[in-house]
Amino acid sequence: MIPFELLCSGCGWRTVSGRDDAIARLRLIGLLRRQREPDDELLAELFVKSAPRMTCPGCKEKQLFARPVEEEWDDGDWQAAVLCEVCRQPIPPERLEAIPNARRCAACQSKAETGGLVEEEPEFCPQCGALVELRVSRGGGITRYKRICTGNPPCRL
Repeated sequence: MIPFELLCSGCGWRTVSGRDDAIARLRLIGLLRRQREPDDELLAELFVKSAPRMTCPGCKEKQLFARPVEEEWDDGDWQAAVLCEVCRQPIPPERLEAIPNARRCAACQSKAETGGLVEEEPEFCPQCGALVELRVSRGGGITRYKRICTGNPPCRL
């Protein structure tokens, strides 16, 4: 997928989204729940069409639009496109110079290496596609957990 520039028409906030960032942003608005690796053409079209449903981190309004990034980037712009896959903050240019394919900032990478970062993919209901939560079941004795669908109405798992 070619990168897309995501812009806010209200406050002027902007960022560049690659494939992984586009998937994460679409999942935040409830899309691509069941598809782990969507097709690039579908992803690009869905990202452009769904941008107005996304909330701007700058002004908290839903007034974003997406457009393909022109191939003529200057050297300063490519670094702005690299966001940490965990905290979504820009990875510093110094880190990208040292580790060109870095996907996490130094703080998140350090947490992952020391075991402080839990990396779990969310689980979705196989029937309706809503998120599945793990809840403690009632009763005394040994603690037991149940998987509960958060759909409306919830499905029986």
